[in-house]
Amino acid sequence: MSNTSRITAAALAAVISVSMYSCGNKKNKNNSDTTEIISSSSETTTESTDTSETVTTSSEKTTGTATASAETTASQTTTTEAAKTEKPAETEKKPDEAPKKGYENSFEAAKAYYNAYITSNADAVYDMFCSEEMEGYHNYISTTELLEGQNAQIAFKRSNVVNAIKQSMQNIHNIMAEKSDVPADKWTTSLSEDLLKPIGENELNDFNKSLNTKFTNAAECGIVYYKDGNDEHNFIGNGCAFVEFDGRWYLSYTTLMKIELITYMDESALFKS
Repeated sequence: MSNTSRITAAALAAVISVSMYSCGNKKNKNNSDTTEIISSSSETTTESTDTSETVTTSSEKTTGTATASAETTASQTTTTEAAKTEKPAETEKKPDEAPKKGYENSFEAAKAYYNAYITSNADAVYDMFCSEEMEGYHNYISTTELLEGQNAQIAFKRSNVVNAIKQSMQNIHNIMAEKSDVPADKWTTSLSEDLLKPIGENELNDFNKSLNTKFTNAAECGIVYYKDGNDEHNFIGNGCAFVEFDGRWYLSYTTLMKIELITYMDESALFKS
């Protein structure tokens, strides 16, 4: 049995059953709040040399005026000093939040998937995968003899998987070129929400058991047409499936391996010594 046949056969036991339609973030410390302000009081000494009540009254008025003036000056000085020592508040810096992976629902995930195929963005497709599922699939494959002694983490490293996605995308674009003169980036698909079918509970449980994962929901997308705007130039495209983990939806790595990528990885001599 060829490597492709053996890998595909084993993958079939661990995947969501989906039909193969592929064509191939300092707290500010305000010093003004903690600055101790010391104000000196001005003393005015009045020497009385006359017993006249008029002179005494005049002296008291003078002393009162001088004291008021000194207090005003001290207040102005205090305000000025406080202004000098006050530091502007520093803006608290928050660390940049990492973008969320996954999608809000399976339909959004599906739209992103087919858009990536139309625009030949293989890295975008890879980033749609859930790391938990990838690890589960690699562990499963490692329990078989299909890798002929190779380490699954190496055999399925990012560059190898992205290369297989690129080949799959090229196959779709080749068909587009055969069918129509319309550039690939102008094509659309017949994708709609009703094309996404929920996976049954029993099937999902078997899938989780095989990969030791904890997905809460899954959905598959079967027949999708690529369209150039002219009905006669439509063709059936690649199927796909999606899994939900911790409230986010991801492209099913295991399923895509089964129905689309494993053949391209084998053809690129991935499993050859």
